[in-house]
Amino acid sequence: MNSAFSEQILADKLAKLNGTQQCIESLSRWCIHHRSKAELVVETWDKQFHNSDMLKKVPLLYLANDILQNSKRKGNEFVAEFWKVLPAALKNVVEKGDDRDKNVVSRLVSFYFVGAADSNIMTHHLFFCIKMCS
Repeated sequence: MNSAFSEQILADKLAKLNGTQQCIESLSRWCIHHRSKAELVVETWDKQFHNSDMLKKVPLLYLANDILQNSKRKGNEFVAEFWKVLPAALKNVVEKGDDRDKNVVSRLVSFYFVGAADSNIMTHHLFFCIKMCS
């Protein structure tokens, strides 16, 4: 795994992200490897998310989910940082996406975020965001 990290390298990797599981998991592992830079990873993810069209936003959400699910064993750096941006990102997709995009958000919230006891408050907040937009 390439151990070099910079905001530009991450931005390039995010720009090349596609919806394949292999691509998402590979970038997720790279981000988790650089968990000491979690704040910068999430800030860069958020910039890329808000500058992307809807087609690109869904893979970015899957990436965030993969990072969250697979980084918890190593610490809460990503949970704390994604908490700051994920509700607005999900709300954006629910407000501006089509039914398929909205279903992706619902699935992510109900199946992935609900599973963790430590994210119960986040789960309720995310469901609230979705309900407000529906």
